[in-house]
Amino acid sequence: MSGNILGFDINEDFISAVQVTSGLKGFQVISRATVMIDKDNNLDKALEELSRNIDMRSDTCMASISGGAALYQNLIMPFKDPKKIKQTLPFEMETLVPFPIDDIVIDFNITKSSEQSEVLAVSARKNLISEYLERLKKLGVSPYLVDIRPVPMALWLLSQRETPNGGLLLDIGLSGFAIVLFMERKIALVRYVSLDGGFESHPNVNDMGEGNAPKSEEIDSILQSLCVTINNCLRSFSWQIGRKIEPEKIFLSGIGSVHKETEDIISRSIGLPVERVNVSRDKRIHMDYGMETLWDPALMDGALSLAIREIRKGHGFNLRKGEFAIKKGIFKTGKDLRRLGIFILIILLLLLIDLGIDNLLLKSRFQAARQRCAELYNHSFPDAKNVKEPLLEMKQKISELEKSASILSRDINREQKVLDIINDISRRIPVTSDVDIKNMDISGETVHISGETDSFNTVNNIRSDLEPSTYFSDVKISGKLDKTGKRVEFDLKLQRK
Repeated sequence: MSGNILGFDINEDFISAVQVTSGLKGFQVISRATVMIDKDNNLDKALEELSRNIDMRSDTCMASISGGAALYQNLIMPFKDPKKIKQTLPFEMETLVPFPIDDIVIDFNITKSSEQSEVLAVSARKNLISEYLERLKKLGVSPYLVDIRPVPMALWLLSQRETPNGGLLLDIGLSGFAIVLFMERKIALVRYVSLDGGFESHPNVNDMGEGNAPKSEEIDSILQSLCVTINNCLRSFSWQIGRKIEPEKIFLSGIGSVHKETEDIISRSIGLPVERVNVSRDKRIHMDYGMETLWDPALMDGALSLAIREIRKGHGFNLRKGEFAIKKGIFKTGKDLRRLGIFILIILLLLLIDLGIDNLLLKSRFQAARQRCAELYNHSFPDAKNVKEPLLEMKQKISELEKSASILSRDINREQKVLDIINDISRRIPVTSDVDIKNMDISGETVHISGETDSFNTVNNIRSDLEPSTYFSDVKISGKLDKTGKRVEFDLKLQRK
């Protein structure tokens, strides 16, 4: 997604918000804020304080709820079609959740697909989602999706090339911790476990919000207990799916993990290398020096991973479904409308360019045709000078020739045409006759023809052949021998009717 994106992370211990601007070069962090939640500062007051510390206005908001607010089930479905899984999943879960199935929102990811599908389903009570959305609405925020902490952080890990195909994300809070197991680069297991007493009972708990680890021997005991729970959870899941689970690394995050011995204790207890998560180290993410020096991954990574979260089907979860789903309109935001306007302008510009190119091609073809027409005109009428419009002037010349060749002058008979008279004469004189016409003159009243033939008999025959014509009232012909004495020169005069 592009534009300004707000990542909004709410959990039991604190709320945080990070706003980024998405562009071609990546994400620019423009603001961030965190407010701790304690006995003297309830959630509503914390939200009000947060809204004073950061501008909530954005093009898109991505939000998450605490891992402890959701239920998780790993199921095996007898088919792999996502549509069939979506239809049958509520019936499968009806006996697995402690609430009426109509009172919960469900989403799922397919973790492994063959003839059967391994499915990770998450659910939350509708009244919890409704209350969550109402609280954000009061701040002028309407999230595009509602995910579960720390799933967006796990999705970010899976987008990094150096992340192994199998691993474990451990997000430790003050009152509980979340486990996200990924196998074959897919999230396979999510669990949330409450800590009895946990870090909340520690006298230095408030210091943890500022990145300082509390100093207490009880922390070692809590972490040891946490590791036992993780091992038991992994063994149970391995037995359930019938496969060995072999994560290569543990990734550590959360406000409860700031104790300096946490990494060593977890690594020794579980037998895997441990690496702290810091989403801000992503090469796509940029922030100014002042913000970078104050950045606390334990508090900010959840919101930041939400702000840069990819949106695609089967990638993470979205509990904003059913009655909570966003009504899809033509334009979701004013920025969408601006984008459409830009798109239309680009299309219009391309159309204008296309029309311009067509116009240039037509103009080029017109000039070429005009040149050819001028050459033809000059060839046909060599006496013509100062030719400006060759096509128009050629049409006028042809029209004049047609008139002069078709309608005879004077008013003897306006319907008689030159071609008709010539055709009549030609048709009446037999083709076999030895006649060579030297000259023909058709005037208003007479037709005068001169030529030569083989004998005086042929001259008489010509007169006899033309006398019945309907075009002439009188036929006169005379003849004489030529200088050779072998041919007869004749002179034929036809009076038009």
